[in-house]
Amino acid sequence: MYPLAFTKEGEEVVVKKIDAGSGATQRLTSMGINVGSKLKVVRNQNGPVIVSVRGSNIAIGRGLAMKIMCEKC
Repeated sequence: MYPLAFTKEGEEVVVKKIDAGSGATQRLTSMGINVGSKLKVVRNQNGPVIVSVRGSNIAIGRGLAMKIMCEKC
């Protein structure tokens, strides 16, 4: 497992663990990101990580992206 912040553009991953507080976890869940979600990394350069989940692009700050643990699909 590795943080979402360490993924490469175009990579498809599955969320395995979220090490964030309850508020951040609820916010991610409301955007469709929870344990078991499949994400495609659209952009991961400077600034937020942009992922595609269920056809929507979502920007996730780097600090929060460090707390989302993933594995390749």
